[in-house]
Amino acid sequence: MSNLPSDILQQILATLRPVSLDTTTSQMRALEQQHTWLMHASHVCRAWRHVSTPLLYRTLVVRIDTTHACKQTSNIELVLANGMHNMARHIVVLVHGPDPVAIHDLHTSLEKAGVFAHVWTHVTHVHAAQQISNLGWANNVHRANQQAGAQLHLLNSQLHKVLPAVQSIVFSDLASTHVYGQGWLDGLMQASRLSSLRVFSDAVPRSKETLRVSRLHIDGVTFVRPVSARQLRVQCDTLVELTLSSVRDPGVWDIFSSQSSDSGLVFGQLRYLELVYYWESLYVPRLIRVENPESEVENIGTGDRLEPVFPVLHTLCVRRYPGHLPTLLTQFARSQTVRTLIVAGLQHEVPPDIDFTQLFPQLQALDVRIIGPIRAADHEYVDGVFTRAFAPKLRKLSLSMDIQQSLSVELDGHSMAFAHTLQTLRLVGTMDPSVVEWMLRQLFVLTDVELDVMCVRPHVASIALLIQHIGTSGHNKPVSKSVERLSVQSSTEDVSNGAVYRGLLQRFVCRMPRVYCVRVADEAVSGLRKAVRTLVASGVATAHAPHLQTLRVLAWDF
Repeated sequence: MSNLPSDILQQILATLRPVSLDTTTSQMRALEQQHTWLMHASHVCRAWRHVSTPLLYRTLVVRIDTTHACKQTSNIELVLANGMHNMARHIVVLVHGPDPVAIHDLHTSLEKAGVFAHVWTHVTHVHAAQQISNLGWANNVHRANQQAGAQLHLLNSQLHKVLPAVQSIVFSDLASTHVYGQGWLDGLMQASRLSSLRVFSDAVPRSKETLRVSRLHIDGVTFVRPVSARQLRVQCDTLVELTLSSVRDPGVWDIFSSQSSDSGLVFGQLRYLELVYYWESLYVPRLIRVENPESEVENIGTGDRLEPVFPVLHTLCVRRYPGHLPTLLTQFARSQTVRTLIVAGLQHEVPPDIDFTQLFPQLQALDVRIIGPIRAADHEYVDGVFTRAFAPKLRKLSLSMDIQQSLSVELDGHSMAFAHTLQTLRLVGTMDPSVVEWMLRQLFVLTDVELDVMCVRPHVASIALLIQHIGTSGHNKPVSKSVERLSVQSSTEDVSNGAVYRGLLQRFVCRMPRVYCVRVADEAVSGLRKAVRTLVASGVATAHAPHLQTLRVLAWDF
């Protein structure tokens, strides 16, 4: 091991580095464990210490537990003691407990952890979260608000001084504005340096200047508030990725401005756009905090709004749009540049007669997700969705529909006009296996297939029955002569059910002569491999499914 090249050793040790900056409690505990492993790795030898040191001190971690009088744990003292402050690039702060942390306690904990003991000129990424486990925390809102005030201003001011080079912020706190009146990271909203902002909060963050970021993700906020209540302006010219949730029409584009006011709102660099028109908090109802709510709400929809333009938009995702979806999509179809389209909603929100390829002639990947079960009586709706989704020129198609078992889909021949181009197909939800087989037979160049485990029926009770079925004449008609890779999505209840994966072998794998790789849940890999080995050893695979001899069964990272 001591003779390993430094670059290879670095890649190995990088798997122990806290690369996942998710701010959930489980991930934060994983960060601490990974930090311990890197400490041990640095003690192996001089070469290992040379490689692991930059990884060890790259991420500063602060955990504050409000359950035990704001007990805090951190690795910052270790970083400063070893003079490795210039190695730090990320800082992660997690506040968790039954109630929101008081600003005084938050400031004291960060001070004890050593955050204010040094100016972190090389830290460019900040990830912070407050997770509240007590659903009744709203009872303490008034007390917490009284304690904020000047202390919150002081906290933001100090964070601004000690973190002058922040370029990326990820902030998650559903109680921030509701409890404190503003976010406790608003002091880092430096428009001159910030390039990426992701917020999962109960309000849009505040900034005195217009932000010029390339990536903006704002989740969980109420966009029904007018601009004056949001206190955020974003320049649209610099955006490359944009995600907005809980948006409302009209007024979704009111927080944006263009460098040239004469040309309107031109999102000249925007490549990815996601709009979520419905969002529901798992905690308490979100409250709109404005000084004069009645007068503010009356102003919504008034004034001249600029028409947004998206000249280079590549990927568009629209979820839960309550209005007429084709009309909304027409707004984005004018640029004629959209290659990937994702549409999700309830049955009444996604009409079956949308001609996606007519709206987007350059469309190559389509993902349609129907939320909720579809009744057996709605076969015309299902036929309409399938017929419109199977469009010419598509290379990738994903359909997510919870169709009842008693409902079978009869597709007309013209709906398969895209068979000469489609290479990837993903089917999620309950669907009649005979319909799936029929579709696969029509797709002559299909190479990648992902199926829901609900499409795998019937199940096979034992390996003996599986051998009998495969050896029986009439059970081996190919369902696809082109598919090379097959993936199966499964729920927690299905991953250990051997009958399900024996059914997968019988219904699909053994009848796909070109398939060489099957991906399933990690818990099902060993069982499926054992079944394949048994089929090969019995000799039935040699006669009816010779490709099983070289089949690779791998775990799929869901």
